[in-house]
Amino acid sequence: MVRTAKRAVTLNRFTSLPIAVDVLYRKRITLLTPDFWEDENDAYYLKRYREKKSFRCVLAICFAGRRETFHHWRVFSHGTAGVCLEFDKEKLLLSFAGKTGFRNDEVTYRFVDEVEKDTPRLATWPFLKRKAFEDEGEFRIIYESKSEDLSSKHVQIDLAAVRKVTLSPWLPESVAESVTDIIKGIEGCEGIHVNRSSLIHNSRWRKAID
Repeated sequence: MVRTAKRAVTLNRFTSLPIAVDVLYRKRITLLTPDFWEDENDAYYLKRYREKKSFRCVLAICFAGRRETFHHWRVFSHGTAGVCLEFDKEKLLLSFAGKTGFRNDEVTYRFVDEVEKDTPRLATWPFLKRKAFEDEGEFRIIYESKSEDLSSKHVQIDLAAVRKVTLSPWLPESVAESVTDIIKGIEGCEGIHVNRSSLIHNSRWRKAID
């Protein structure tokens, strides 16, 4: 029996505290050009897609469709200013319903030899990455336009889509309390659950062998 992966119902956006505050205060998320992505292979596929489709811009925002891992924190939100915004997937995508130019999908991960033997359809290129990145479990929203030459695009969201805000596991507890108060002081964020990640310091895990 072949098991198929469950489709994510929550989306995690690993980012920095300034970006998280912008999301919550302005009630928006921002799609950006992939030109400065660290994964140059990934950026290249979106660039070639834009060229072949004659788009003036292709922008993207990426989420993790899986629970937090050390990899997510270390790579995308390392340091004391790291933050994870947890979104209700269905509610978040309602913000894009009916808007022209937006597409979203889960990222597919393939080996190099697979792509060499069977070139993927052009429409799938923005949602394709090398197999080595599969642990990210990425979900991506893109914006494409033949008339607008943009490097970023803001999209207003309903804060009801934000389920939880998780602060960096490296953030001192005393500072986390202050940051929590600041976040909850933002209009519309009073009821959002905010906590510091216990990924690297979990009392239940420690007590399990005591």
